[in-house]
Amino acid sequence: MNIQLIIGVIVFAIGLIFVLFLRRIRRRRKIKVHHWTPKEEKKDRVLRICSYLALVIGVLALAVAILTELHIFRIGKETKETKKEAKEANENVKWMEKHLGIPIYVDGLPQADPPVFDPFAKGLKLMTEYKWDEAIAEFKKSMKEAKASQLVALYSLIGFCYYTQGKLDLALENWSKSLSLAKEFNDKQGKAVNLGNIGVIYQTRGDLDKALKYHEDALKIDKEIGNKEGEAQQLGNIGLIYQTRGDLDKALKYHEDALKIGREIGNKEGEAQYLGNIGLIYQTRGDLDKALKYHEDALKIDREIGNREDEAKILGNLGLIYGTRGDLDKALKYLEDALKIQQEIGDKVGEAHQLGNIGLIYQTRGDLDKALKYHEDALKIGREIGNKEGEAQDLGNIGLVFEGKGEKEKALKYYEDALRLFTEIGAQREIEIAKGNIKRLKGE
Repeated sequence: MNIQLIIGVIVFAIGLIFVLFLRRIRRRRKIKVHHWTPKEEKKDRVLRICSYLALVIGVLALAVAILTELHIFRIGKETKETKKEAKEANENVKWMEKHLGIPIYVDGLPQADPPVFDPFAKGLKLMTEYKWDEAIAEFKKSMKEAKASQLVALYSLIGFCYYTQGKLDLALENWSKSLSLAKEFNDKQGKAVNLGNIGVIYQTRGDLDKALKYHEDALKIDKEIGNKEGEAQQLGNIGLIYQTRGDLDKALKYHEDALKIGREIGNKEGEAQYLGNIGLIYQTRGDLDKALKYHEDALKIDREIGNREDEAKILGNLGLIYGTRGDLDKALKYLEDALKIQQEIGDKVGEAHQLGNIGLIYQTRGDLDKALKYHEDALKIGREIGNKEGEAQDLGNIGLVFEGKGEKEKALKYYEDALRLFTEIGAQREIEIAKGNIKRLKGE
């Protein structure tokens, strides 16, 4: 029982005892005094008023105590519910980081007041269900009452929802707004997260110089504030840029540094991601046994923690390895499993990538019409989301299909378009491949 209620009961009891005591005095006086004088009547009236006041005070004290107890109980219940909801929100953040393989920045939103917290929590829940547009609507509701660094986190979340759908312009717009607010409110972690996110946009678009600058700026801040997870993430992103440029030795060094940090801090999703990146380097070098080992290790972790986005990427990489080895049925199974996951979670970048990979399998089988359909579907998505590297790959693949069909003029046009895009983004290895395709077609 609460102390306020105990005090209220005591005061009520004292008041009741006092009332009974005064009534007893009045009864004795009535027995002794048969004919009351005005003075005696006045004394009796005072006693009567005092007894009433004592009773009223006692009742009020008890009522106040009961109401206070009820209020405290209600607040306690609300506090428990708030803590439970905050815990659920944090669990949803962890779930997304594991399943989608990217850091989710929420600042202090799990501890925000109900007008900010409630729609934010709903938005997070919707993100776990891959309902991106509905999640965005909830985050915008939360923005109406949000302040300072809370807005940094909300704009960052909205940018993430757009990015996953392949809406890169809208993602860039929201991450840029979030970055601007992070600078205004001196939110260093928010600043690092958004610099890295914007770097990923430029990386996807093929503007590698700009992407590298953003990732290096993010890395500097993460090191400064001791954010090991963010540091590893940026090292991995920088490694991917050097990988695209064809500088595999430098890329491998960055990925190995990222993997080392990921293991040190126990970041399983990061560990799987960096293992997959290293696997890609060995895959590019043609060391398929080593690549297979890294990818299988990554896949095991991704499945253990439920990281579906990275699971799909690894399945796709394994499919390519088996395709290179000539086991086309196994390759197709892996690629179709990857495509299914990416379509379920709305990963447009991954979907386009796997469509192109499946096209390559049909191409190898000699089913050029089916291969063309897959490559054209991949190209359409790549152009919609502004993924220049993917677009260039698809153009080159379509060129290979037309060359296989004997339509050399069409093939040459696609090869030249692919070369132009690869040159724009500085993908040295792919530039040489595109040039080789053009020379071969021209008979040079």
